Amino acid sequence: MLTRISSTVHMWSEIHGAARNEPYLWNSYLIQVKDRDILILVDPLPLSDEEIREVEEIGEPTHIILTCNWHLRESLAFKHKWECEVLLYENHAGQAEIEFDCTFQDRDVLWGLVEVIRVPDVRHREEVGFYLKSDGVLIVGDLMSGGRKDCGIPDGELGFKDPAYLVDLAHARRSLKSLLHLEFNALCFGHGTPIRSGAKDVLRRFVECDTTWEELGRRREEGFRLNPELRDLHRT
Repeated sequence: MLTRISSTVHMWSEIHGAARNEPYLWNSYLIQVKDRDILILVDPLPLSDEEIREVEEIGEPTHIILTCNWHLRESLAFKHKWECEVLLYENHAGQAEIEFDCTFQDRDVLWGLVEVIRVPDVRHREEVGFYLKSDGVLIVGDLMSGGRKDCGIPDGELGFKDPAYLVDLAHARRSLKSLLHLEFNALCFGHGTPIRSGAKDVLRRFVECDTTWEELGRRREEGFRLNPELRDLHRT
């Protein structure tokens, strides 16, 4: 079932963690460029037959864009189904696992609506978000998570599942802080419940709270203790 986020953005989700009684969402997004007959799939998960009908009632998808190469998901299947063009961030093209049609750059405004925002050195060394200024919506992939029972992030808040996977805490904090120059009300995640209103204030509190980052540092070091290979991973 599609869920409306704004006048041009819809979401669909899978539920993970239910077997552990810790259900949380994996999410994908659909963006409609109404005046150009364009329908964009973002990090597309599988769609049920009912969801396909819902999508096609809006229109036939024309493009697929990814926040990172790890969110390829069903892109190839949907490229074949709807003959979608696949667009990748230029810095991801060298590691592409799918045939793509063209690339985009940081700060490109795709189809006059979707601005590309590069956010480096958080969960991955290179990742992008998609900003819809007209809707006040920011879509991110693995940068951070919304509400998730499996790692104790309440709905309406944000955080990280495992800080040991962050490239560098100081760099991550600086990169997330850079998002505060954008004007957004809703923040949509690849994983976890979206924040539908007041999201910029939530992000500001998270970024500016020293206690939060001190605790993340403690958890990160504990993660390295349990899995020393992660520390070496970040040096590559």
